[in-house]
Amino acid sequence: MSHRFAAALLLAVAAASPLSAQNVTYSQGTFEPSQWSFSNITRSGPVSGTEQLVGTGGNPGSHWLHTFSIEMAGGTNRYRVANINNTFTYDPRVNGALASLNFSFDLIGFNSVGFAELFFGVYVPTLRQNGLYFFLPDGALDPTTRSWSTLSVSSSSSENWRDPNNQDGSLRPDFSAAGTTMEFGYIMSGGTGCPVGLTCGAASFSSGLDNFSVTANTVSTVPEPSTYALMAAGLGVLMLVQRRRRLSA
Repeated sequence: MSHRFAAALLLAVAAASPLSAQNVTYSQGTFEPSQWSFSNITRSGPVSGTEQLVGTGGNPGSHWLHTFSIEMAGGTNRYRVANINNTFTYDPRVNGALASLNFSFDLIGFNSVGFAELFFGVYVPTLRQNGLYFFLPDGALDPTTRSWSTLSVSSSSSENWRDPNNQDGSLRPDFSAAGTTMEFGYIMSGGTGCPVGLTCGAASFSSGLDNFSVTANTVSTVPEPSTYALMAAGLGVLMLVQRRRRLSA
């Protein structure tokens, strides 16, 4: 067996062996306000919103409390705010191309006051990349629900994500190995569809979020243990050939 053949054997073993999947999970149940930042994404109509960390009443302990309010007005009104954690980061250039993302968080509706017309409240998984926000349009909260429930959402393709202010499909996050660092969080969106031409009364609802987590799944460049075993066997063959050559010289 030649040196070239032995080297080719080792390369073939490494190439043929599967790569091990790597999972990175970020989670918080007791929130650290300094690690989170709110940003207004969309505001249309006479609407407003407030966000605060409440120390009790969560599931359990502290939770984020969101309030959506609207003054008397007609037409469609909307308010969106993003809450991003600056410690939940994933860099595809370092960790490898992103295969999928799994989100989980608990939601509750605390109260609703004054709504006689159509209204909605939605929480959606969100990521920020290159200063742009992208959300996964899956997951809704009925603001009148008074008990905690868990929302779990998964995404295996960047094609599933949308920019809140550019939903025609032209903007997407980059999950490839060339993609830049991502940060994770959520968007709370509230709105009402008071019929145009009518005057609708002032109203508000409040809702909460707790136990936020996101798992980034990728494929690493670290071979599985079976790969190392095969490579060791190849090295053993090479050493045996070298030893026989020395004995026969």
